[in-house]
Amino acid sequence: MLSFMVIFNLVLHTCLSDLDMLHPSQPCTEAENKNGYNTFLSRHLRKGIPTDLDKKKWQKFITKLDSWKRKKQSFFRFSESKSVIAVCSSGGKMYKGNLCISKKSFSFFTVEVNSIKKIVKSVQFQKQHVILACDKIDNRCLPVHFDENTENIKPNNNRRDCRKSKPKVNTTSVYDEVFPWL
Repeated sequence: MLSFMVIFNLVLHTCLSDLDMLHPSQPCTEAENKNGYNTFLSRHLRKGIPTDLDKKKWQKFITKLDSWKRKKQSFFRFSESKSVIAVCSSGGKMYKGNLCISKKSFSFFTVEVNSIKKIVKSVQFQKQHVILACDKIDNRCLPVHFDENTENIKPNNNRRDCRKSKPKVNTTSVYDEVFPWL
C-alpha cells in the first residue's frame, strides 16, 4: 500500500507540474510572488550605477545599496530598462520553464563581492543574450529573476516569442461529433 501511495504522489506531482499548478512550465504564468518584479528592478535596474570597472566606485555603490549578502550581482544600465523588460514579451524567445532568452545581446556589469569582508572582488563588463524568468503580474508579463548565461546560449528563432499564448487546441473530438449525447 505504501509503494502505491508513493507512485500515486509521484504521478500526481508530475501531472500538476505539467499543468503549471506547481511550477510554471512556460513564461508569463501567474506569479506566486507578486513582488518579484520590484525585487528584480531593485537588484538589476538601478539608476546611478558606475559606468566603468573601477572597484572603488562599485564598492561605494554596493555599500549604498547594502547588498553585500548577494555574492554575485548583475546590473544593466538604466537606459536599457525598456529593452530589458521587453525580453518577457516581444524582445525574447521562450527558453525553458518560465525563462525567456533575449533576441539581442545586452551589455551589463557583473560584480562579485566578499560578503564577509564587504569588499568588491571583481567587476566584469559582459555582453551576451540574457535569460530572465518572466511571470504574469497585474496582467503584464514581467521579469522576476536574472539567470546566468554561463554557456553563452543564443535564442532559438524557431521558438515562440515570450508572452505569446499557446496555440489553440481543438477540443472537439470525433466522439463528440458521432456521439453528441456523451
